[in-house]
Amino acid sequence: MVKFTVSKIIKKLFQIFLFSFIVLNNAASEITYKEILKDPTNLELNLQYAKEQEEKKNYKSTIATLERLSAIYSNNLDLKLYLLSISLRIDSKERTKSILNDIKKSPKLTNDLRAKIETIDEALLKQSKQDKSSDWARYVDIGTNFFQENNVNTVSDTKTFYISDSLSNYAADTVYKDDYQDTFIRAGAFKKLSDTSSINFNLGKSYIRQNNDKPKENDLRSLFVNYNKQLNKNFVSTYYSLNEYNYIHEADFVVHSLTLEDRYNFKPNQNILISGNVGLTEYRTNEIFGTVDAKNNQSSGLGLGYEYFFSGLHHVKLKLGFNDYNARVDTYGYENSFKTITYTNNFKSINMSLSRSINNNIYDKADSFIKAGVIRDDEITTDTLSIYGNLDGMIKSNRFNFLKNIYYSYSHSEIQSESNILNYDYNKDINKFGLTKRIMF
Repeated sequence: MVKFTVSKIIKKLFQIFLFSFIVLNNAASEITYKEILKDPTNLELNLQYAKEQEEKKNYKSTIATLERLSAIYSNNLDLKLYLLSISLRIDSKERTKSILNDIKKSPKLTNDLRAKIETIDEALLKQSKQDKSSDWARYVDIGTNFFQENNVNTVSDTKTFYISDSLSNYAADTVYKDDYQDTFIRAGAFKKLSDTSSINFNLGKSYIRQNNDKPKENDLRSLFVNYNKQLNKNFVSTYYSLNEYNYIHEADFVVHSLTLEDRYNFKPNQNILISGNVGLTEYRTNEIFGTVDAKNNQSSGLGLGYEYFFSGLHHVKLKLGFNDYNARVDTYGYENSFKTITYTNNFKSINMSLSRSINNNIYDKADSFIKAGVIRDDEITTDTLSIYGNLDGMIKSNRFNFLKNIYYSYSHSEIQSESNILNYDYNKDINKFGLTKRIMF
């Protein structure tokens, strides 16, 4: 049984989680969602709840509440006008058209209000025509990421490893601490196809160079395509990625990945996530790496998740699932199961997230080159703190307009691997700092 230790990061995550829960559920001035469920037809109570959610910019909850009230109190024109104002604010054209048509049927509509409604309707029609004829929004990202790692060669905790059932020591000149840099350029475009669908893609090229050791050095070419579609309460996304890794000192390989994810909004502040994925990894053989294609594999997996939004500013996400990697040679194939928890908080100009992921990998067959008769079984725990945002949001001054569309990111990860083969018992910390400049045209 693998021993489980809760890190300081995850302790902090749950402290924040508990504090937020207590504050949000015990604040005397706020109406809770439970109160609404107990008295769903109370106009005054529900309207106050909608206004509180609007102040928090939690517009999904506001709209859901107002739509329900409008259905119950169908003759209340003020409710419909309030709902219209929120819908216009979040730029939901299909919903706005439906609300406008409903308002037009009201016998209480005055001539002045009718004229204003017609003006809004005409503006929406004009904007809709412009959207259909609009070009793609194009961009170029130029950036760099700096990494610091204290166990770059994944040396085991015992500083020893098995090879052909014999215990050996690492070379005296093995590099532990190292830093490396990832410099990239990415060109892409995105387009809103309709009020409920969009598409985006990008092509990229990156270069990783190390300071002390060399095994991580590579050039990467990438393609990413994403299509999104909203179907009632379902938000469906399809992702395809192609990554071609050209290593300088290691074998080259290509990875294809296709993912389909559905986010079902079953309550105003809660989502159910369901995803499926398939992948293909192909290694390239040459005179030096003649048998590396034994690692070629096909993968497939499923995931199930849950999101809870305390407000528009912070939420918790849970996800678990499994993947199966079917390799050409069984010693490289394995079954993976995973579980993750992520807490995200969006401050005015800074975004922060805390996460823990636990991956269990059980291999298909023992590797006689390492340790015959022992089927590898790993548990890898990763705790990560991430901070990211836009520099323009941190400094509110026209003097610093050059900071617009410059994005920063920082992350600290602690990785602990525990295995039944000591080669794969290790710990490592990784620090990453990145800057990206986006140019729109």
